[in-house]
Amino acid sequence: MKTLIIRCIGRLPESWAMEAASTYLTRLKPHANVDIVELPEGHGGSAKPDLTKTKKVEAESLLKGIPDNAFVIALDETGKELDSPTFAAKLAEWTASSQPIIFAIGGSWGLDESVRQRADFTLSFGKMTWPHAMARVMLLEQLYRAAMISTGKPYHK
Repeated sequence: MKTLIIRCIGRLPESWAMEAASTYLTRLKPHANVDIVELPEGHGGSAKPDLTKTKKVEAESLLKGIPDNAFVIALDETGKELDSPTFAAKLAEWTASSQPIIFAIGGSWGLDESVRQRADFTLSFGKMTWPHAMARVMLLEQLYRAAMISTGKPYHK
């Protein structure tokens, strides 16, 4: 069974997001081990954070401990938009190797350029701005949808 690691800045702040994430994690259990690593926000609780510094601190946290041989997928609005069947095919391709698969989700200010540079693929959920908590839920839903597509189940229709 493949293991997918989601490294993300911050915790899910509201019960609806925690419930949605939990639902998809439960659905994914027969198909993949999904480890979620929640990392602290980079502003240090400052009421008026420095955007550049915050993104750099968060990038260091996201990248720390990622093995050199890991395949890293950054979630970022500048990335490539994929339909669900194409994402499922790409995920199957990425997980066919023995290298760790790591998704990186930045903080509410986005990703520092260093994370995009380290990424092997940059994925976008569209040009619209989404609440930060939605990125994790949307990723988990698409991972589950990809599993259903790969196993020929009708969920994705």
